[in-house]
Amino acid sequence: MPSGKLFTDGSWHCLCPSSITLSRKGLHILSRPALEVSRQCMNIKQRQFHAQNLRRTVQRSSRTASTLSIGYQPTILPFSYAELRDQEQMRKLDLGIAYQQLRQTALRGNHRQTQVLTSILVEERGEKPSLRLYDALLLANADHLDGSASEVVRILEEIACEGMTPDSATYHAVLRVLAIHPDYLLRHHILEQLRKRWFPVTKDGWHDVIAGLIRDRQLEMALEGLENMRKECVKVEPWLHDLMVYTLCSAEEFESALDLTQRRLNEGELNISGSLWYYLLDTASRALHHRATLFAYRARVESLYLNPPAGMCINILNTAARHGDTYLATSVLRVLGKRSGNPIQLHHYEALLETYIKANDLRTALTLLSIMTAAGHPPTESSTCPIYTHLRQSADFPAKAVSILEDLREQDRQVPIQAINVTIQASISHRDLDSALHTYKTMHTISPNLNPNTATFNILFRGCAQAARKDLAMFLASEMVALKIAPDTLTYDRLILVCLNSEASIDDAWRYFEEMKTLNWWPRDGTYMSLVRRACEGGDERVWKLVQDSRDRGAAGQRMRALIAEHWKGGSEEAERLLDENRSMFDS
Repeated sequence: MPSGKLFTDGSWHCLCPSSITLSRKGLHILSRPALEVSRQCMNIKQRQFHAQNLRRTVQRSSRTASTLSIGYQPTILPFSYAELRDQEQMRKLDLGIAYQQLRQTALRGNHRQTQVLTSILVEERGEKPSLRLYDALLLANADHLDGSASEVVRILEEIACEGMTPDSATYHAVLRVLAIHPDYLLRHHILEQLRKRWFPVTKDGWHDVIAGLIRDRQLEMALEGLENMRKECVKVEPWLHDLMVYTLCSAEEFESALDLTQRRLNEGELNISGSLWYYLLDTASRALHHRATLFAYRARVESLYLNPPAGMCINILNTAARHGDTYLATSVLRVLGKRSGNPIQLHHYEALLETYIKANDLRTALTLLSIMTAAGHPPTESSTCPIYTHLRQSADFPAKAVSILEDLREQDRQVPIQAINVTIQASISHRDLDSALHTYKTMHTISPNLNPNTATFNILFRGCAQAARKDLAMFLASEMVALKIAPDTLTYDRLILVCLNSEASIDDAWRYFEEMKTLNWWPRDGTYMSLVRRACEGGDERVWKLVQDSRDRGAAGQRMRALIAEHWKGGSEEAERLLDENRSMFDS
């Protein structure tokens, strides 16, 4: 069966470069024999004047290099005194020394000076094109502003047209440029040429290849290249390791960055940059990566090489809280505690509390609430959310929490009301109203000077709404009045729910609703819709007042209309009639 035609596109070129012929103009010339190249170039006019090609290379490079970077506006600066001196020396020096000076200038990436020195050698001293001159022009493209991979391609084309065959130095010069201006296809082609011609890749060449892969964000191939260098016993310079770790951290590949750093330490490399350690700890803690954060923390902070700033300490503390690492959390709080002023604030304690809950240490978490109160940072209702989440996991946990609070009382610790509230809230979540009431009634045995607050009664009202215990809710409401505890919007909201769930009439719920409006408060959306639904089920005409109030607040009427049509006592036909009569209320 004949095989179908294979269509290739850009994705195929990137993913499988070795299986196709490079389509970039001019690159295919490099793989042809020198004789064939020479024959193709015989048609070029003025072929006998070899220097003209090289002269055009210099002139074209100087004209186009400054436009390679998008947004880069070239500034023509005068030559420095040292550059002018080197240009003058180039006219007088022995040729061997002149070529050495040209190469040193190219290795420094001084693109413009290399062009000028090459021009002096060709035009004033009559040097003919050679690989040494072309190599210098290639190396000069390592300039991060004026160099480019496209200029390298053009120079390679011209080398081929001159009938020259690139050598190992030429290929390595290209690899050096591609470390700054990555081009994956060109790099692959150069490496393939080195392999076919049995040229070994030098140590510097390996570094340039991997630096180019890192710059190209091909991190897996870069890591594989580092591993190959180790297998070949090629020493990896610290700067390349640092570049790899920096890039891995910026890509949030912390496992690979950590493994690479650990290997460096295991191989005896102790002089890892302090800036690199700082960046690893900063990025890993910001991403809440526990293993990398703990490793960098132990290596730098505990050894007193690094005193992390407050923001990084918060990130480290959050990482410890996420993973339940009590050791790391307490250690970073000790670092904060050594600073002047009052460095440990409420949010630090909250993160530490979450850490202990994550580690299933309920006793220490509840003890921390007492410590927070004694330190002048009493917990809020939101501070105890991690404890509430933990207590909800089992119906036995609220009783266990009460027992722990009683032990704290025996230790003469001050138990805050928030600790009592969270145990009551957990009992209510398990629909154990009796246990919640028992905790409420015995709170004075846990802490003699402890008084309930508005949140305490709001939690109990929630239990009353669940159990339809209006009698108990009225008793608790009278206690609020006796204790002079001011209600809030949630108090009225839950009293409305208690009345709706406990009796057929909505009269009491309506009174709480009207009183609520006099205080410029409004019930939650679910509570309001429950009041509308109950009014519809009883055929109560006050539902139209609710519709009008809702419209005055800018709420959409479609949901209200659907609710009335579905729940009206007289049935759907009567509901449709009433809705038509009151159509104006639903018009926007």
